[in-house]
Amino acid sequence: MTWRFTASCLTVALAAASLLVTTPAEASPGVCYLKSYDNPLISGTEKYLVPEYDLSYGMTDYCVAGLQRQINHRYGKQLAADGIYGPRTRDWVTRIQRDSQYSWCAGGADGIAGPRTISCFEHVNGYTEW
Repeated sequence: MTWRFTASCLTVALAAASLLVTTPAEASPGVCYLKSYDNPLISGTEKYLVPEYDLSYGMTDYCVAGLQRQINHRYGKQLAADGIYGPRTRDWVTRIQRDSQYSWCAGGADGIAGPRTISCFEHVNGYTEW
């Protein structure tokens, strides 16, 4: 009897804990959690809206779709804005990070769209869509 009670309590406790442990990356479709970011490599006082977390290969997220729309706005329809950070999205992010127009403020070319890369892209293009 005690074992069943303990197992039941453990099951309920684990279920409750799993409900409490959520991250913005697990956001529901259509939600992109943003934060204000001041890129230290860009002079001035302007702040940029960037996702609360880095966007990287393998992610499926609404913020990825926003990044894909921004790339399409700047370069024409290059990517499906499907929210999947696959090889083509990673290649475009790396290309942007290496481009002399952005490399001075993107913070390096690693294929990860972090706050420096995204704020730099927004700064140069003057366009944000999340």
